[in-house]
Amino acid sequence: MQSKPLGICLIIDCIGNDKDLLQDTFTSLGFEVQYFRYLSVDGIIQILHQVACMPQHQNYDSFVCVLVSRGGSQSVFGVDQTRSGCPLDQIRRMFMGDLCPSLLGKPKLFFIQIYVVSEDQQEVSSLLEVDGAGMNIVESKVRQPGPCMVHREADFLWSLCRADVALLEQSPCSPSVYLQCLSQKLQQERKRPLLDLHIELHSKVYDWNSRVSAKEKYSVWLQHTLRKKLILSCK
Repeated sequence: MQSKPLGICLIIDCIGNDKDLLQDTFTSLGFEVQYFRYLSVDGIIQILHQVACMPQHQNYDSFVCVLVSRGGSQSVFGVDQTRSGCPLDQIRRMFMGDLCPSLLGKPKLFFIQIYVVSEDQQEVSSLLEVDGAGMNIVESKVRQPGPCMVHREADFLWSLCRADVALLEQSPCSPSVYLQCLSQKLQQERKRPLLDLHIELHSKVYDWNSRVSAKEKYSVWLQHTLRKKLILSCK
């Protein structure tokens, strides 16, 4: 990757305990950081739509999204008290190649920290469907020319960490162990392949888990469709 900046790094932080760490990390890696804090579910969806449609992606080599929020196991609540959630699958869908053609064939990296609210604590269990005319208009324009087609789901890295919301209730200002370890790896070992760093990130999180109570544990899940080895910086 050679573009300057490397791409947009969208940070949506509805908790606020890792702001400086996240901004410093991705700025140092050469990303243009756009930071939004304390958004509702509607606000999260609106910002994601806006960023997915940004023409600047055509000139950049990658995209990063960091999302920190309370939520369900597969959804985010933002700062809403109604507990209506935005499904994570719908968030990923916004950046697939048919809806976001300017990022087709480019790495799209998602780092997500969810503080999970148990179902009996949720006031409303319905999930918001992400749809509308804006997405349909974008989709109708997409036709990838040439004999070689890149699949719309290619080149995603999806790193999802879950922790019990009790962590925030016990220590409201405590940063995420997952995000701390991630930032440390990205800043200190940026010349190494990202997947290798993530394996070591898992090890650090599991080491933490071995020393704390069940309510303080983190669960990390990684899925990717990267087609090439990814190194964020050669400097």
